[in-house]
Amino acid sequence: MRLPHHLVRSSTGVFHFRQKVPIPLQRAFGLRVVKRSLGTRNARLAQAQAYVMSARVAATFDEARRLIGMNEPVPDNPFGLPLDDPRNPLHTPDWRVEKTREGFTLATEGDSAKEHAQAIEVLKTLLAAGTAPVVSSGDAGQRVDGTGSPTKPGISVGEAARKYLLTLDSALLPDKTRSQKKAAVNSFAQWRGLKHPLAQCSRTDVAEWVQSLRASELATPTIANKASYLKAFFAWLQAAGHYPMGDNPAAGQVKFGMREKRLRRKLGFEAFSEEHLRVIFSPESLKKLKEPVRWGAWLGLYSGARVSEIGQLRLDDFYEDDGLPCFRITADGFGQSLKTDASARVVPIHPELVRLGLLTYVEALRRAGKDRLFPRTKVGSVNGAGNFLSAAFGRHLTALGVKAKVGKVGFHSLRKTVIQTLQSAGVASEVRAQLVGHLLDDEHHATYSRRYTVPELAERLFPSLIYWERGEMS
Repeated sequence: MRLPHHLVRSSTGVFHFRQKVPIPLQRAFGLRVVKRSLGTRNARLAQAQAYVMSARVAATFDEARRLIGMNEPVPDNPFGLPLDDPRNPLHTPDWRVEKTREGFTLATEGDSAKEHAQAIEVLKTLLAAGTAPVVSSGDAGQRVDGTGSPTKPGISVGEAARKYLLTLDSALLPDKTRSQKKAAVNSFAQWRGLKHPLAQCSRTDVAEWVQSLRASELATPTIANKASYLKAFFAWLQAAGHYPMGDNPAAGQVKFGMREKRLRRKLGFEAFSEEHLRVIFSPESLKKLKEPVRWGAWLGLYSGARVSEIGQLRLDDFYEDDGLPCFRITADGFGQSLKTDASARVVPIHPELVRLGLLTYVEALRRAGKDRLFPRTKVGSVNGAGNFLSAAFGRHLTALGVKAKVGKVGFHSLRKTVIQTLQSAGVASEVRAQLVGHLLDDEHHATYSRRYTVPELAERLFPSLIYWERGEMS
């Protein structure tokens, strides 16, 4: 059974619900993570409880945003209550499953109808594929029949969308991804009709919705993303017992042909030519950039790091490893995140960056009391920590008249330039992958290979990342 990402199992086998508090709300709640034991070793029961608890916590976060105002200074602990206090909106009651002659009952620590309603939702999800009838100790009118389906009428498309969107983890999902998921699900719900019965939605409905997206001249990659989000929506509905198990109506609706895949690669980001690099990084051109943007561009050219990884760097990410200056790309700091697990890495600092004064710049920021390489970075930005850097570098390219031959150029072109330069120099794929945070997941690399040490990595990289003679760099 695939478990929700917010469900973890302890060393004793007991399941726990774990969800990060969104960065803007961490100070308000006095917590970085909401963690609660589910008191069970049964994976199916824990999964059902986690789904409902996730929706409740997400709703609490949304209400907190409304109460404190996201554009205002965040007050300390607006609720003023400990997490285990029943009056705290983040508190969740204990549930107790009891077997009776009639089936099962689900009791909560309180007597409110709201708590019993939440409890019965858990048990209905738990037994969605079972055969036992369910009776709530708080509401005997709520039942699940012998097929696991609720006896009350099915929910509407609009209600299904509302329930699903409450489960999107704002702590683990970037704001941009979360907004894209919401937009896709709401788009289908509004197209099909918010009051339309969910159970009557078919593959034909989804296919016609996809056709409506094509008619609006959206690109195929965009349509494919929306369809994948809708597929996740129906998968959740099936797991929650709101939609029949079996075929997912959004699966296989959008496919890429080989010709379209080749065209997409062709029209993607291009690596910079040596002529481009001489223009972009000439002393005259660099004078037109603000100092933080200059350092961001230099780091991109000599590390191949993603713009979001560079934009979120903290000063304590710069340190020495075995006597070599380096920086780490991690998700451990406030406001930091990673695209994939393989993205976490240590990058040796190229000697040319040292010569240009990167370490001096870092020390100056430390003495000034700063904690980030780019102090003006907006934490929690919808478009990521590197958005300002990407936009400024893009304007720089436009002003210089640097254009792509077929595809497009931007900050990501620096990453592609680094990878292709190393490839042309004969640097092993393991070295290239470790530098830029890619995963080589075949058995040879995943099982038998080891990661290079920082000195080993530097020895193999630095001779290959020389773009000009030293005298022309400053």
